[in-house]
Amino acid sequence: MKKLILTLSLAVLVISANYAYAASSIEISIKPGSIQANMGDKITYTGTITNNSDKAVNNIIAYISVINVTQGKESPMDLEDWSANKAIKIDSIPPHGTYEGKWFMRLIDSGSYLVYITVVDKNDDIPISSTMSRLEINKILRLNPNNVLPVAIGEPFLIGIVSMLIALRRMKGLK
Repeated sequence: MKKLILTLSLAVLVISANYAYAASSIEISIKPGSIQANMGDKITYTGTITNNSDKAVNNIIAYISVINVTQGKESPMDLEDWSANKAIKIDSIPPHGTYEGKWFMRLIDSGSYLVYITVVDKNDDIPISSTMSRLEINKILRLNPNNVLPVAIGEPFLIGIVSMLIALRRMKGLK
């Protein structure tokens, strides 16, 4: 019985060591650690992926995720409107080498968000994520009513005057 327990303990230890090695062979960091910006601003996140192993890491995919943590609006965000380049395919990172990826974002909604980068190795079953970066977006009203009102009233008025002038010229031509 003692041999069985010892054998099972060693098997669990070996499996745990393999998972710990796999998880620690790739390391991800995200910069900046926090951002405070305004709606409409464009920002850039930089993710550094480091291969800590003695062999090259091939065919990995890195992508950025955004989570809304605003009170009452908690949910993951669809990046369709936020960023054009969601995922980056990395063919290879050499042993003890690094890869730096950039994600550009246009801030479209105010609130509190958490941003992180996840790396998926096609040869491993465990995704690896970076720490969270805080993103605070302030609501900015960029609409100036003093510039909009003259256009909103003036444009239809001018179109009406031009239409009336054209109609009057045609009536004069018919007589």
